[in-house]
Amino acid sequence: MAADVLFSELNARGNKNIGLITLNAENALNALNQSMIDSLLSQLSDWRDNDEIVAVFIRGSGEKAFCAGADVLALRQAVIDGKQEVPVHFFATEYRVDYTIHTYPKPVICWGNGIVMGGGIGLMAGADFRIVTDTSTLAMPEISIGLYPDVAGSWILSHLPARLGLFMALTGCRLNAADAIYVGLANRFIDHAFCDNVLESLQQASWNASETHAVVYGVMQKYREKSAGWLPYSKVREHRDLIVSLMDQPSLAGVMSAIDSLETDDEWLLAARKTALHGSPLSAAIGYRQLHKARHMSLKEAFQSELVLSVNTVLHGDFCEGVRSLLVDKDNNPRWKFNAVDQVDEQLLNKLFSSPWPDNPLRGLQEAVRE
Repeated sequence: MAADVLFSELNARGNKNIGLITLNAENALNALNQSMIDSLLSQLSDWRDNDEIVAVFIRGSGEKAFCAGADVLALRQAVIDGKQEVPVHFFATEYRVDYTIHTYPKPVICWGNGIVMGGGIGLMAGADFRIVTDTSTLAMPEISIGLYPDVAGSWILSHLPARLGLFMALTGCRLNAADAIYVGLANRFIDHAFCDNVLESLQQASWNASETHAVVYGVMQKYREKSAGWLPYSKVREHRDLIVSLMDQPSLAGVMSAIDSLETDDEWLLAARKTALHGSPLSAAIGYRQLHKARHMSLKEAFQSELVLSVNTVLHGDFCEGVRSLLVDKDNNPRWKFNAVDQVDEQLLNKLFSSPWPDNPLRGLQEAVRE
């Protein structure tokens, strides 16, 4: 039985190698489980210290998804079984992987084909070259399962202009390749048909140890230009002014009221509105507060803060009910703890933001500087 994540080293010129990572859980849309993130952390650490590895390329198996997020079914079952250490270990390891990519000293290329959601965006966000293709669909839809945008999502979304990040957090809106580039989650559009060509060109490139980023840039630019003209239409760009007006309210209740009152025939906006109004009010309150807090944090502080929040939310929030409704019973009728955001208990919200540990398990994250 093949492993859920595959590692190989592609021979390149000058006795160099390209580290190739393939998420290999195609039937689960390459969703991340504990074994996968353990392996990712170990291999990324090994390659970081290997002088023969000049760049790392991350992709997903199959045509449907790069990575649809985390294995939330396994997390829910662990909570039901009383294994509270499982979410602590999972989130701590996942965030270490993401932070490693953000601070990696070698070029990281992420091929974000197909579905890229939740934990998939966590892997992609820190890469130097964040590739979207003709089939890419990105989203942070955690509000539908009683979570919030983590994997540094709170830090990333809080820095987007015009409160676009808040809109993404509350609505789980789906982004195509043009949307992802417009908001900064991606920085290259390359047609998926060129994936193998890109890898071959990286192998054939003339590698200079001091200019690895420039070498990768040259290859990506070549195929970016070949793909010019195929970029789809951006709905976020089209509706930016409307999104600004919806989000520009004095409170979360005001924002949700504005979303509720939205009158439109646009299918993209209607889908976003439906997700926001059907999602967990507690998750909306968590995301709203966390995005405000994360604006003033370092990336390291954001991951530490999210670890507290994610573990507490999985154990004491709407997570188990959200996963039950969407993925277990599939009745799409979640019984959230609160019916509206203005009914969310402030004491519970404060508890979710309070660390259960005297020392944060991510206190040892090493600040690194890219070369």
